[in-house]
Amino acid sequence: MTKPSRNSLRIQFLRVLRPWHRRLGLASALFILLLTLTGVAINHSDDLGLDKTGVTQAWLLDYYGIAAPKHVAQFGQTSSALYITDNLLWQNQQMILEAADTLISATYASNMIVAIDAQQLYLFDKQGLLQETQSNSTGLPADLLGLAFVDNRVWLNTANGIYQADEQLIDWQLASLPNGFNAWVSANNEIDKAIINRARSANLSWQRVMLDLHSGRLFGHLTIWLWDLFALALLMVSLSGFWIWLKQKTPR
Repeated sequence: MTKPSRNSLRIQFLRVLRPWHRRLGLASALFILLLTLTGVAINHSDDLGLDKTGVTQAWLLDYYGIAAPKHVAQFGQTSSALYITDNLLWQNQQMILEAADTLISATYASNMIVAIDAQQLYLFDKQGLLQETQSNSTGLPADLLGLAFVDNRVWLNTANGIYQADEQLIDWQLASLPNGFNAWVSANNEIDKAIINRARSANLSWQRVMLDLHSGRLFGHLTIWLWDLFALALLMVSLSGFWIWLKQKTPR
């Protein structure tokens, strides 16, 4: 029985190698396309606004485990409402504050917007730009519970009593409530549901999604291994392509 020649073995190997070279090439091309598109998006995320554009797709937010806010409140009518979602404050569905603690109340006060959490008071202009933050270190009473704006004065309900501010909102004094006082700011019974989705999307930007997709971390540790296999396939395509080119006969 004659042994196959080296030339015959080489031809048979090339016949087996070429289909795998094409298959690996196709897989590698898709991988390179994905890396290229996400890489370009990441490099130009500022120009494309990806760092400031929140993800609104509910399934993607669910996948990242971003739940709806636990504390949601609406103050005022929808056209000019202030919203609280946990520690975020919104004006006309535009986020204007990310506080360190859960916000309690917010209201329009003359030419300002006033909001409070348990230990701080936040002052904004009418356009929603933060002007000042007050705390216990600046003389603000501690353990805030409620907020009111009556007779051009800001009132605070606290665990230690009722306080009234002076006209400049600098000094706070213990005060007695006027007769028939019923002006503590309370939330509306009905809430614009769109603000809940906005609050969720504020926790996830498209820049983060592109980074996770580019690195292979979007779908967990298994995807990282899959990305490694794609990289190995790309290496095999390069080596097999070079070997096929090297072993092909030069046309005469």
